[in-house]
Formats: sequence, structure tokens, C-alpha cells
Amino acid sequence: MFDGLNLEVRPGERVAVLGPSEAGKSTLALCLQGIIPRMIKGEFRGRVEVDGCLTTSCRPRELAGRVEILFQDFEAQLFCTRADQEVAFGPENLGLPREELVRRVQESLAQVGLTGFDHREPATLSGGQKQLLALAAVLALEAPLVVLDEPTTDLDPQAVDDLMTTLKRLSQAQNLTLVLLGEDLRLARKCRRVVLLEGGKVAADGPAAEVLRQVPLFRRLGLKAPELPALFYDLGQTMLPLTLEEAVTQAQKLGWQIMEKNAASQAGGPQNIDTKEHNGPPAPDFPSPLRGEGQGGGEMISPTLAAAFLELRDITFAYPGGPAIFQNFSLSFRKGELTAILGPNGSGKTTLVKLLRGLLQPQAGEVRQAEQPLRVGFVFQNPDYQLFAEQVWEEVAFGPRQLGLDEQEVNRRVEVALDKVHLKDRAGEDPFSLTKGQRQRLAVAGVLALAPQVIILDEPTTGLDHREQMDLLDLVKELNGQGHTIILVTHSMWAAATYARRIIVLKDGKVVLDGPTREVLAEEEILARCRLQAPAIVRLSQRLGFFATNVEDFRQTLALRN
Repeated sequence: MFDGLNLEVRPGERVAVLGPSEAGKSTLALCLQGIIPRMIKGEFRGRVEVDGCLTTSCRPRELAGRVEILFQDFEAQLFCTRADQEVAFGPENLGLPREELVRRVQESLAQVGLTGFDHREPATLSGGQKQLLALAAVLALEAPLVVLDEPTTDLDPQAVDDLMTTLKRLSQAQNLTLVLLGEDLRLARKCRRVVLLEGGKVAADGPAAEVLRQVPLFRRLGLKAPELPALFYDLGQTMLPLTLEEAVTQAQKLGWQIMEKNAASQAGGPQNIDTKEHNGPPAPDFPSPLRGEGQGGGEMISPTLAAAFLELRDITFAYPGGPAIFQNFSLSFRKGELTAILGPNGSGKTTLVKLLRGLLQPQAGEVRQAEQPLRVGFVFQNPDYQLFAEQVWEEVAFGPRQLGLDEQEVNRRVEVALDKVHLKDRAGEDPFSLTKGQRQRLAVAGVLALAPQVIILDEPTTGLDHREQMDLLDLVKELNGQGHTIILVTHSMWAAATYARRIIVLKDGKVVLDGPTREVLAEEEILARCRLQAPAIVRLSQRLGFFATNVEDFRQTLALRN
């Protein structure tokens, strides 16, 4: 994986190490804690030194006091039945007194925004909350070096900002050294130094303000380039702003601002749309033309789409021993839609789609289907939860065989499904020999072989690099074009902006916004209250008096103006 890699991190430094899949990020994390070569064998040369200790000669207990890691598969680090016990486990094994244990547990939970979750069972938390709990357990050990491998995969945008601010504060107050590994550009927000990895080698290493402007390099590596520098680069500019304020100033100097009197017509922003009452009175702090009269209101009724054929009607649901997630909740989906469901961690997104699929049963209300039987496929956030066969082919064949189809039809369906996800040439391989992105596509193939009318994908881009995300989302768009109704749960605002035709925003078990993508993204203030933020291109265009969701929108508006 590495061939002569040299990397030095100074005490108190905050370094973002970015790279695509197979670049060596997780391998670097395992080397820093001595898991390589102590537990994972292979050819190992050179030396790894942490806080004056060689990882090949230090005992694990000594390293535990020097370096802690949040693994990419954070759920593998959770095993206790209560959140406070989870956080206390590490410090307790260091032999710390009870008073110190209590202090560390409370402070660590507070640092990640989980105050009051002490007695919650980890299994009942959302994916993002589980990730924060695992991080709290790492921080409670108070090691001088903390390595976080993909720490933002399951977090909403505001949670990422809060996390990065907390880590910066801890770094400054405690001289904590942070190494943040991943593909997410948000990791670099509070870091002064950025390292780009490619095939186990350093492709770039320098101040964040310099590295983040290297748009061609990001694209060559298969990484998503920072949005604002990429926009200005694509529009032929040599000065590439990093922040929204810099971008607004530069755009105004270039004469890109639309006069205020023309802004409304250029923006194509929120319009009043047909609505119907869904569930209960409106929340007064979220006025919006997209909401209509009910908590689930604001649906746009398109003449090109059929009537609702999958619907939650007056649903009430709570997990055992917990508060109600939904109360008298109603929401409908129409045939042919590609809908993105957004919302902060713990807002009910995954619970909603599990109710739609029948994986959870409500305490009151019903799930209605206009067609019987309506086949609904579900792709889990973690594809490894639904992969179990020894061969890719057998994995996809399992579902059709359970339907009682003859072997000729089973083989036909498997071949078509694998061809659609571009895994036909891997049919004889072990599913767990595939990359995360390939396993995600394999899970989709297993669903496709059942010929579902509806496909639900829960955070399908988690853990994928930008190329893999684009491949999967392009496949989703293609499937929608073939007639499948798609429901996509995601934290990725750019994915929702680029691919969805309808966006639903949840908060505290209520629908706050629901409407066409452009109109929902224009509701900047309401999105902010939901801990969400439209993509940078959208926010920049709004500051300049028009509305654009991508580079081509932006380019066309400027061309029309000129």
C-alpha cells in the first residue's frame, strides 16, 4: 500500500488527510496505532513513531495512552448497552477513579452534542448519533493524538460544523494533535494543513488555503473539488475563492450580480404551490410557501406523475421505552418520483423509510399501497447488513429464488441486474472481496432482481469516494428513468440538488419543507433552522440575485445577462 511514505505531524497540529478509495487512509490509521504490523501482517518496512514511542516496540497499553482511533466502521466500536457505559469503558480500563470517570463521560458526551443521552441504548440511536457516541468514547481517553477515519459520514451539515469547531477548540486548549482521514472536504474546514494521498503516496501537502485551490489535482485523484474554487475554475477564472464572502466579492467585481429588480424573475425561486393538509397544525416557527396547511404539506402535484401510490396515513410510532418519533404523521409518494429525504440526525429519516418498507410497524395509523402487491426494495445504509452469500451471483439470485421462480428466470434476472450495476464480470467473486462502492452496487442488484416498483436507498453514498458516489447516483438516475420510483435518504446536499426532483425535509418527526428541489433549496433560512445548508453554488447565486444549482445553471444565467 505504501512505498516510501514520509509524513510528519507536529504536536498540536490539525491535519486533514484526503484521498479516494484505496489511497491508503485507513492503512495509515492502523499503522499509527500499531495494529499494522502487530495484528495485521504483511511486508512492513520503515518506522512509525507516536509521541516518542515506536509502534512496533511499544506495548498496546502504552500506545493506548498516546493515540486513539475512530474507525471508519464506527459501529464495530460500540458494544455496551448504555451510552454512558460505552464512553466509560476505555477510561475504566485505564484504572481511573470513579470521580474522574464520571467527569470524562459527561464532558465527552457534551463535546459531541449528546448530553442527556447517558441511558440511551446505542442500538436505538440514529447512524449519526452512533458515530458521535463512538467519537465520545475516543475523546474520553484523552490521548494526545486522535486519528479520526471518515468521522463525518453519517452527520448532518451542522453536526459536522459543530464537530470541527469542538475539535479545533480541544486542539487549542489541550494541545491535542488531530489527524482527520477521509474524502469529505468538510474535514479541512478547521485544519491549517491538508495532505492529499494517491495510491499510498503524498500527492500534495501544504497549507489548506493553497491545497484546496488545486482543482485539477482534486479531479485527477477522483475527489470532489471544493465547490466554489471549482465553479470559478470552470468559468475560466484564475483567482479561485474559498469562502462564500470571497466568492461574492469577486463575482461582484466581475459584474456577475443581477440587479435587484430582476432578481425574482432570474431566481425561479419559491413559488406558491398546490397543497393539501397532511397531519396536524403547522409549526409556527417554520412558515413557508412549500409547507401548505399541514406538517407534511407543500407537495407539488405534477401533471406528469400519477396519483399517490405509497402513503403513510396518520402514523404514530415510538421505539420501545422511547418518545414518539412520529405522531399522526401522513406523507405520500407518487409513481415515477425521485425524492430525497433530508434532515438533521435523529429527525426520523431512517425510521420513516423503514415504516414504508414494513420493517417497522406503527402503533397507530397505516401504510397504504395503491397497487397490490407493491414491490418495495430497500438498500440499507450499510450494504454489509444484507450481504451473506459466498458468490456475487448467488447473492443476487437469492431473492428471486425465494419468489419461487424457475431457474431460467432467476438466471435472467441475475444477469440483467448485475449488468445494470456493472458487476457482471465479478459474478464468481466473494462479495466481501469487493470495494465498499461495489458492495453498495451489489446490494442494489439484489434489490433490482426482485423487480421492485419502488427502491428505497438509505444513505447510499456513505463511505464512498466521489467517483463511486457519482457512479451509484448515476445508476439511481438511470433506474428512475426506467420507471422505478426512488426514495433517497441522504445528508449529501449536492446529491439532493443534483439528482432529486422533489425534496422532503424532516425535523423532529415533522415535514418542514416538501416540494420541487429548486424551491426547497431556495428556503435558506428554514434549511438553516433544520441544521442544513444548500450547496455553495446555490447560496452564491442567491447572493448575486439569481438562482443556480450547478455550473451550467450559473453559466447560462451569466450568458443571458450578457
